[in-house]
Amino acid sequence: MIRVNRSEKNKKMGLPTKVFLWFIGILVMLALIAVIYLGYKIFSVGGSIHNPLDRDKSSLRDKNVNLDDGDPFTIALFGVDSNAERNANGGGQRSDTIMVLSVNPEKKTTEIVSIPRDTQADIVGKGTTEKINHAYAYGGPDMAVKSLEKLLNVPIDHYATIDMDGMQDMIDTVGGITVTSNATFSYDGYQFTEGERSKMDGKEAMAFIRSRKEDGAGGDFGRQERQQLVIQGLANKLTSVSSITHFNSLMNHVEDNVKTDLSVGELNKVRSNYKDANDNVNRHQLEGQGGIQDDGLYYFVPSENSLNEIETNIKDNLGI
Repeated sequence: MIRVNRSEKNKKMGLPTKVFLWFIGILVMLALIAVIYLGYKIFSVGGSIHNPLDRDKSSLRDKNVNLDDGDPFTIALFGVDSNAERNANGGGQRSDTIMVLSVNPEKKTTEIVSIPRDTQADIVGKGTTEKINHAYAYGGPDMAVKSLEKLLNVPIDHYATIDMDGMQDMIDTVGGITVTSNATFSYDGYQFTEGERSKMDGKEAMAFIRSRKEDGAGGDFGRQERQQLVIQGLANKLTSVSSITHFNSLMNHVEDNVKTDLSVGELNKVRSNYKDANDNVNRHQLEGQGGIQDDGLYYFVPSENSLNEIETNIKDNLGI
C-alpha cells in the first residue's frame, strides 16, 4: 500500500486551488454574517415597532382572522404629524391621514377608503363627538381604531401608524416613487399636471399630498386621493426587488417611524399570502357636507348613503 503523507498532499495542491478555497471560505463567512445580521435586524426592528392593541380581536368579529389561511382582513393606516409643541404640552399626535384597507387575496382585490381628518365622529372611550383625528391624540391607536369601527360599522383587524416625516425619508431611501397626478396645481414651488406621470423624491411627494387649498388641488377630497396614490406608489417600490439594496436604511427608517400591532411573523405572512390583493386596488372616499358648527370649528359630516356604501364595499370584500 502506498502512503501519501500530509506534506505531499499539500505540495500537490497548487496555489490557484488554495486561493480558490480561501475565496470560497471568505464568501461562506460573509454569507453567514449577513444572514445573522439580517435576522438580528429584522427581529430588532420587529420588536421596536410592535405595539399591540388592547384586545384579542375586533368586537365586530366572531373569531380571529387567520393570516396563515389567507383570510380577508382590514387594516387602518394612520399618518401622524410630528408637532413638537403639541407633544411637549402632552397633546399627543393627531392622525391627519386616515385610511382603511380591506384586503382579499382570493379576490385579488384591495378596497381603500380615505376618512377626512375633520370627520365628525363619536370618540369611543371619551364620550364626546369631535373630529375623528382627535381620537389618536387622546388614546392612541386603541381609541382611534374603536372610533373608526363605530363610524363605519366594520371590523378593523389591524393598524399601522407612520410618521409623515418618516415617509419622506423612506421615499428618498428607495430612490423616489412614480405617481400620476390627479389634478393640476402648484404647491411649495412644485407644479403638478393632471394625468402626468412623474418621479417624485420625498419632499415633492410630501408637497403633493399636503396640498389642499390651492387652485385646482381639489380641497380635502383631492388631497385624500393624492395620499392614496403616494401610499400605493411607496408600497409598489417597497415590494420591488430594488428595495433589497436599501434594506439597512429602510429598516432604520421603519424602526424610527412605524408602529403596528402586527408581529414580524404576521408581517411576513401578509407579504407572502396577500401580495395578489395588489392586482386590483379600488379607491373610495366618504362623501358628505362640511361647515362651521356652533363651537366655531369646521366639521365634515358624512352622508348616511355614503357610510352605508362604504360599509357594504368593505364587508363584501371581507366576505361578511
